[in-house]
Amino acid sequence: EKTRFSLALECGNIEIALEAAKALDDKNCWEKLGEVALLQGNHQIVEMCYQRTKNFDKLSFLYLITGNLEKLRKMMKIAEIRKDMSGHYQNALYLGDVSERVRILKNCGQKSLAYLSAATHGLDEEAESLKETFDPEKETIPDIDPNAKLLQPPAPIMPLDTNWPLLTVSKGFFEGSIASKGKGGALAADIDIDTVGTEGWGEDAELQLDEDGFVEAPEGLGEDVLGKGQEEGGGWDVEEDLELPPELDVPSGVSGSAEDGFFVPPTKGTSPTQIWCNNSQLPVDHILAGSFETAMRLLHDQVGVIQFGPYKQLFLQTYARGRTTYQALPCLPSMYSYPNRNWKDAGLKNGVPAVGLKLNDLIQRLQLCYQLTTVGKFEEAVEKFRSILLSVPLLVVDNKQEIAEAQQLITICREYIVGLCMEIERKKLPKETLDQQKRICEMAAYFTHSNLQPVHMILVLRTALNLFFKLKNFKTAATFARRLLELGPKPEVAQQTRKILSACEKNPTDACQLNYDMHNPFDICAASYRPIYRGKPVEKCPLSGACYSPEFKGQICRVTTVTEIGKDVIGLRISPLQFR
Repeated sequence: EKTRFSLALECGNIEIALEAAKALDDKNCWEKLGEVALLQGNHQIVEMCYQRTKNFDKLSFLYLITGNLEKLRKMMKIAEIRKDMSGHYQNALYLGDVSERVRILKNCGQKSLAYLSAATHGLDEEAESLKETFDPEKETIPDIDPNAKLLQPPAPIMPLDTNWPLLTVSKGFFEGSIASKGKGGALAADIDIDTVGTEGWGEDAELQLDEDGFVEAPEGLGEDVLGKGQEEGGGWDVEEDLELPPELDVPSGVSGSAEDGFFVPPTKGTSPTQIWCNNSQLPVDHILAGSFETAMRLLHDQVGVIQFGPYKQLFLQTYARGRTTYQALPCLPSMYSYPNRNWKDAGLKNGVPAVGLKLNDLIQRLQLCYQLTTVGKFEEAVEKFRSILLSVPLLVVDNKQEIAEAQQLITICREYIVGLCMEIERKKLPKETLDQQKRICEMAAYFTHSNLQPVHMILVLRTALNLFFKLKNFKTAATFARRLLELGPKPEVAQQTRKILSACEKNPTDACQLNYDMHNPFDICAASYRPIYRGKPVEKCPLSGACYSPEFKGQICRVTTVTEIGKDVIGLRISPLQFR
């Protein structure tokens, strides 16, 4: 039985170990069984073990963590009967029973502590009665802490009545062999006490529940049982004159049945994040799943991203939105859930992640960029515009209208980034020579061909108008003045512009020849800030669409800082509609 008990504990078979422990009825066995049962969450057997070993402290704590307050009160009564003051007080603490704690302290002579407990917890009558027992000449009444805080054990909302669930394991040969041995032993015991005939030989269930332990059957009886098995099944090939115990020969007759006793863990399923990657070709879904490598590959193939440093913060922010965390039991670590955006019809295999970044969020951020541009904070505005531009490939939209709006958002960001960067560069140029002044005027003129908001275009045209008027290019300045008046500026601005226009019309000539032809459509090279007139070769950024002269092909785009100029790509993909 000791061997059986040890083997049962090693393989975690609590039921067999419990039967053996009952047969042995040894304190050490009950303690070991309690430890293993506690690891499996079988608190019912743990309770039995603590009761058998009279381990009252652990038993009280078990009732506390399982929320069994009724039995915990019984433990407090038992401790009182046993005159165990420490256990009695401990159980009162577990129950949060203040009056009981005051009574215990008073009975064991701790009058000061009893008074403090009563007074601190608002038991005024009890506190007054205790206060009267103090001798003012010999004893000092303790002061109550005004900052005391109530410490109460949490009330159990859902008491734990059942054991922790375990995976089902099929019974193997050895368990069956032990059970058959138990049947034989019980039969032998019945024969010895002359009780044959009342219960019946075939009632295995009755014979298996013998609480007196298992007794080894005589050799003859073992052979009879084996012989009966041969007549019924015919599957055993055992000689009648073999003197070995029958259970030793059984494995040789069963082919592979021993493997049935081993625990076979369930096959590992597909994680939600892997399902997301399998179901989507959108980069943001792979980022939310934590698969940065595949997300980078998609961004490279779709929009030509080759420099991922600026994307680091966006990747981490997006990944942080990919799962939620919640607490199950206080003794367990936090668990994660993976929200789907198609949760209504996703099922187990068709889920795709919920996306935290929306198109409307980027549009709201665009308003902040407009404000920064208006107040002249160009460098900060460029940074914000670029952040919006890099965030567009991380969107998920549902219809063609939103796809078009996202494309328009990219165009707006590109126009402002190119124009503002050119303006920042223009302000850094020296103004000593005539050629330098001509270059400044050219860049100001190019800026007027950016597609900006009217409020910003007014500011750009006013700048170009003033520069060209100072350079005495009155003909071109008059053109800027007319464009400015068409936008309807403020009355004081319009009045000043009309005065300049009147002066320009009196002498409609240009003093300096510039590299600027307002009548010939052109794109601005985002690297050299020079015009690329229609019909000339041009290379474009695959994400922003910024234009470059051919010599800049293969370099990093100045607008996005992440994409390769002139790279052949699939194109922006932000909706499942684009894959149909």
